[in-house]
Amino acid sequence: MFRSPLPRFVFITVGLLACNKSATPAISTPDSTLAQVNGTPITVVQFNQRWSQLPEPARAAYAGPNGKKDFLSELITRELLLQKAHQMKLDQDKTVGERVESFKERLLLDTTLHELIEKKVEVSEEELTAQFNAHRDALPLIEEARASHILVKTESEARALLGRLRRGADFAALAKAHSMDPATKDKGGDLGLLRKGRVLPEFEKVVFEMKPGQISDVVRTSYGYHIIRVQSRRTPKPLSVDDVRDELREQIIKDKETALFDALVKTLRAESNIVISESRLASIGEDVTKNHDPASTAQH
Repeated sequence: MFRSPLPRFVFITVGLLACNKSATPAISTPDSTLAQVNGTPITVVQFNQRWSQLPEPARAAYAGPNGKKDFLSELITRELLLQKAHQMKLDQDKTVGERVESFKERLLLDTTLHELIEKKVEVSEEELTAQFNAHRDALPLIEEARASHILVKTESEARALLGRLRRGADFAALAKAHSMDPATKDKGGDLGLLRKGRVLPEFEKVVFEMKPGQISDVVRTSYGYHIIRVQSRRTPKPLSVDDVRDELREQIIKDKETALFDALVKTLRAESNIVISESRLASIGEDVTKNHDPASTAQH
């Protein structure tokens, strides 16, 4: 069956479009030309520039001894398609022009916000501590339990094993013999210490409602069918700064960026002359039958 090369080629098209740096035309010399496509050169400088703009997952697609040759082949394909687009005068197409302008505007907006807001935001250790102390009472307690499980493919198999457990069979022995989980089966199904909030929801709901020593009914998750045994529960304890460091940092950054954005917009509005046509605004979505020039209202 024919397999389209499009998925990898997308990295060179969409991936490079997403890059903030625009490609600078490279001066071609006999020593720098890697290939010519209908007289148009692809140079060493262009090759290196395109390569540097690739995201890491795309670079992995060109690993191996033929990686550079494969990448050059994709650049040649890209150039052929661009030449075809110009032959078809798609560069003059109105829809294409509108999409290019929309992309340009989005790129300008993203770059502006990065330069004026994102680059200015820093979070100190003191701010993290202050944020933590301000919200300490609202933070949930850490709940932990040590548990083991037996994971099998079908519910009927799980039910059969559960019956054996209820008749006194050894949990660890059954886990070693039947569990599909390679990370825990040789340890008798031991999952170690589980923290509430970091476990599959359907699994967590059962674990943190059980008492030490209890064995669950059959529990279904995306991995299969589980039988769970809780070995021990820890007394809930308060979270520390380190437990929620990433969440605290994210919230502080969000708050700072929001404040900087609001201040920036306020300043830009104050420094600008903005004119709004209230009557035209009111008529949007309505059948306007009169051809007139509504009065305008000035706003600063």
